[in-house]
Amino acid sequence: MKARTTLATAAALGMALLTAPLMAQDADFNPEDYDIARGKEVYERIGVCVQCHGWDGNGMGRNPRSVGIAPKLREFPDDAELLHEVIACGRPFTEMPYHDRNAYSDGRCYDMTLEDFDEGEAPTRGKSIRDADIDNLVAYMLTDVIGAGDTTLEQCEAFFEPGHRNCAPLANR
Repeated sequence: MKARTTLATAAALGMALLTAPLMAQDADFNPEDYDIARGKEVYERIGVCVQCHGWDGNGMGRNPRSVGIAPKLREFPDDAELLHEVIACGRPFTEMPYHDRNAYSDGRCYDMTLEDFDEGEAPTRGKSIRDADIDNLVAYMLTDVIGAGDTTLEQCEAFFEPGHRNCAPLANR
């Protein structure tokens, strides 16, 4: 019976995530109120988002388990509330880990707890990220990644440094 419940929960969660891009951006969230440089640090070093999503959010990170399946963040909806939720809660039944240390302890994530999952199906816990740093990360993503179009040499050199070896392929475009 629990497998059916889990399957039904997965289907409902999948529908919620599919319709999420239709949500409007949180009008109260202003990226300028947050530490965007800290958000970049969280993206790169603390949450290690670059491993799956790539330095530029193109979905082509270095983690072989996620190449081709990690969302292209450059095309993600510019919805601060949705971003915060996905970072904090992850995406059950996918490779996206959760980063809120209490995510599935009290129903704060998708009204679910770890007991709602069958053995081996629970979401993966990523590195814990403080709530304030999730907001900094969201601010960074909204200003520098989401909606940024095709990756440019200028964006690469802003992320790394001018003349960085990772930017060489972009210099010939």
